[in-house]
Amino acid sequence: MRILLTIAWRNVRQHKVKTTIIGLIMAIGIMVLVVGNSFMDTAAKGIERYYIKNYTGHLMITGKTKGNLTLFGFQDVTAIEQPVPRIPDYAAIVEFASSLPYVAALNPQVSATAVVSRGETTLGATQLFGIIPEQYQAMFPDNVEILEGGFWEPGQQGVLLNRAVAELLEQQVGFTFRPGDKLLFTSVSTHTGMRIREVEITGLFRFKQSNVQLDMVSLMDVSNVRDLAGMVVGYADPAELSSAEQQFLGQIDAESIFSSLDSLFAEVSVEEPAADEDFWFSVLEGSGEVQAAVEDTGAWQYLLVRLSDEKYLKQAEKDFARFFAEQGIAAQTRDWRQGAGALADLSYGIKSVFNTVVLIIAVVAVIIIMNTLVISVTERMSEIGTMRAIGAQKSFVRRLIVIETMLLSGLSGLVGVGAGGLILLVLNRIGLKATNVFFEIIYGGPELRPELSWSAVLLSFAVIAAVGAVSSAYPTAIVMKTSPLKAMESSR
Repeated sequence: MRILLTIAWRNVRQHKVKTTIIGLIMAIGIMVLVVGNSFMDTAAKGIERYYIKNYTGHLMITGKTKGNLTLFGFQDVTAIEQPVPRIPDYAAIVEFASSLPYVAALNPQVSATAVVSRGETTLGATQLFGIIPEQYQAMFPDNVEILEGGFWEPGQQGVLLNRAVAELLEQQVGFTFRPGDKLLFTSVSTHTGMRIREVEITGLFRFKQSNVQLDMVSLMDVSNVRDLAGMVVGYADPAELSSAEQQFLGQIDAESIFSSLDSLFAEVSVEEPAADEDFWFSVLEGSGEVQAAVEDTGAWQYLLVRLSDEKYLKQAEKDFARFFAEQGIAAQTRDWRQGAGALADLSYGIKSVFNTVVLIIAVVAVIIIMNTLVISVTERMSEIGTMRAIGAQKSFVRRLIVIETMLLSGLSGLVGVGAGGLILLVLNRIGLKATNVFFEIIYGGPELRPELSWSAVLLSFAVIAAVGAVSSAYPTAIVMKTSPLKAMESSR
């Protein structure tokens, strides 16, 4: 092995031009690989921290369902086929989650999309998160900045309007929205029909860390969002009626009630004192004849879970899955990326595109390096023939060429990693500002400070080793097919 290394090192030093060309190609490839993958790894970690810390938590518990369910609802064709499911046995799940030592915070939510209007003027649309303010702020304490007003008080209703949404609405009417103003929110669904709620603006806010999706999100009391999402029970519990009330209700229908109350009372004879209209309406509301939509106060679509440490993520998924199976609860956990929706997927999609580009570059580099090595080996054919004539086995020659190629690859890799690390250090000091929405999505925020990723370094060396091994295969095959005598004659 020592002899092989000595000969290989001599060959690398003797053929300076070819060594420089091949080494430069490899070094540039490694540099691009290190910088690019470190860039994307830093962005991916930033995106993960950004979403987990600001609005998804580590896990999202939902009712069991198919499709791409996110905090913004279904983001695929299944949105037409099914509504966002309620979490079954919500109280039992909360009790179990609270018992886990690594669970730091819980936050229930309901989501709905609504068209916003003022008077008869349609202004635009917003995504609504139905929340309990205290729990939401405990879960995400650093991302909501109140600009005017504030959250609604406990037991009250209201909407905390996103400043970005307010600005879009104001452009339509030339009116500046302030706390105390009222807006109409309308949701339309094939599952629940049309629902309209008038809600008072209690305040204006902005997300400190936001993106295109979050800029369209406003926070509303959960009661109104439940109604807009169609999360209601069909009727109240039936009232127990006296025999006189049952006799009365058996003789009328809803149409006759509202068409002529006077004639109605004139035709009915009861022994007890006459009742006023309020009494009869109260009877009807509980009788089942007129069914009022009542909020399902125990209904939640999402339960967000923040862990004390990310290392417990796999354990949490296993514990919840086991609990759901043991209790027969049709619920499931989804990770932060599933909860975040399209933008997180887009960020990772861009990383996949980058890796594909790098793979194409690697293939081109293999072809160039292979051709250069073929020329180099061909020029040394007589030397190799002489070595074989004096007793060198094919395996010796094969190992020599491979070691020579790998030695060159290793040196080029070190240069490439060093150059890439230097570039990343400069970019980290400077910081990369997101100049538009596209870059903000890629960066996972308004600014990116890339850091050297050791996984990118290891990947780069693995790639360059593979490139070296593949590149040396063809030249080695040429040498092995050439007889020693013919190889020696090629020098004449």
